[in-house]
Amino acid sequence: MDLKKHLAFIKTVESGSLTQAAAILNYTQPNISQMISKLEEEYGFPLLIRQRHGVRPTANGLKVLHIMKEIQKNYEKLSETVDNINGLERGEVRLGTVTSVAVKWLPKILREFNELYPSIKVHLFEGNSTELEEWLKDDRIDAAIGTSHSEKWHFYPLAEDPIVAVMSPQHELAQCETVPLHVMESVKCIVPYPETHFDVLKVLKEEKITPRVAYQIRGDEAIIAMVRNNLGISILPQLLVNDCDVLIKRFDRYVSRQLGILTAHAKETQTPSVQKLIQCIQEWVAVHQASV
Repeated sequence: MDLKKHLAFIKTVESGSLTQAAAILNYTQPNISQMISKLEEEYGFPLLIRQRHGVRPTANGLKVLHIMKEIQKNYEKLSETVDNINGLERGEVRLGTVTSVAVKWLPKILREFNELYPSIKVHLFEGNSTELEEWLKDDRIDAAIGTSHSEKWHFYPLAEDPIVAVMSPQHELAQCETVPLHVMESVKCIVPYPETHFDVLKVLKEEKITPRVAYQIRGDEAIIAMVRNNLGISILPQLLVNDCDVLIKRFDRYVSRQLGILTAHAKETQTPSVQKLIQCIQEWVAVHQASV
């Protein structure tokens, strides 16, 4: 069994390109093409459909892809376990994260993690909740920090993040101590799209509130910039808007989202490197969550 050929096929499918797979794995494009061709010869059927603008797996290719990924993951776990037994703590982790966590938490967490485990490399993938779950499903990441409302994932809670009203100091509600949730129906609102902040719109739906939408925007920075210029108020997770030069007001009823670590497999079955990173994240948040 040649794991290099498996990895070549996995990366080609994930990137949709022989050239990109070659760049990721530090091979030439002909090397990658040759490895996959040899796999096809060994298996007796095509694995890829070669198109003008890239490649995609055949139906049979998809059937063996999942098994190849499991073999690759188990081999990595075996290698890391052997290294750990021999006192060598090294490996790689693919971590997905929502933007607020990437900006507010991860720089400090990764600084501590790198000091503890300098030979474990962490690859970061920033995305929204929908993208994180898609990456977990496709095994593109080992774990994610975000929110989840699906029971298909293993979920390890980290902290509650209040959902708050955000406004300019010049806004008519700036003097209010708290903001009634129902006021979102009467003032101009700048709201995110569902795929970027599912938890925010879930709160409005549960409270049966239909906001008076002035603008609907996908990017967090754009929402905050428009709020800062008093084009409306917004409803966002507090972790995202701390230190953003806008007024943050709690609603008259406490609403929040639950941040946690998501994995497709139980923590105990992950590689030692993934387990170490999860433990580091949990310990850091337990100590610092009151100040973040």
